[in-house]
Amino acid sequence: MQKSDIRREREERRRQEYRRLILQAAERVVVEKGTSAMTMDDVAREAAFSKATLYHYFRGKGELVFEVLENFFEEMNQELARIKTLKIGAADKLKRGIRFYLQSNQEKRNISRMLMMDRSFVEKMRILVVNEKDSVSKKDRQFIDRLKAKRREILDGVADILREGMASGEFRRVDVENAVTFLEAILWGYCQIRFWRDKTYSVRDATNFIHALMLEGFKGKDEIGKGDR
Repeated sequence: MQKSDIRREREERRRQEYRRLILQAAERVVVEKGTSAMTMDDVAREAAFSKATLYHYFRGKGELVFEVLENFFEEMNQELARIKTLKIGAADKLKRGIRFYLQSNQEKRNISRMLMMDRSFVEKMRILVVNEKDSVSKKDRQFIDRLKAKRREILDGVADILREGMASGEFRRVDVENAVTFLEAILWGYCQIRFWRDKTYSVRDATNFIHALMLEGFKGKDEIGKGDR
């Protein structure tokens, strides 16, 4: 390898490391203060970089916040991929996935709040859903397309666990796509309504309830499983 190639490789590693450190710092600021209150000065102080260095890697707060959100989805995707490799039953895998989702949303509630309540982000998502793509920038379209792809990967991972459970006999046979949709709706709804409730539940309690609800529904103990074969 030539010296110029070595220098380029070293420079690329340095760039990636700086981006990683900046994103980690931005996430800590968002988790502590929320997206509205976060400033580039806050992130620069947290990362121990100059603000000029931040702008060298990110065009502004909006782009930085988007990448924090993208990383949030990627962490879920990676953890679900890890859970799928564990030598445990599908029911336990499902429970671990639910717990990780709830734990992440609790620990990083300001990030999840942006997904649910940030007007700017929600409006961009609405525009893309109704296919008014000319109303948002190319950069925003690309970001939201990446986010949708990551969400799809997560849902596909959950579907794999359900199919594994059905193949092993742990789960009764259901329409997998519908089951994944309803599970996502339950988790999303629980995390959203949490912001409005006076009473809160521990991640453990919420995980146990949602997991049991998915596996057993509302049937009485003597009725569970009847008519499922």
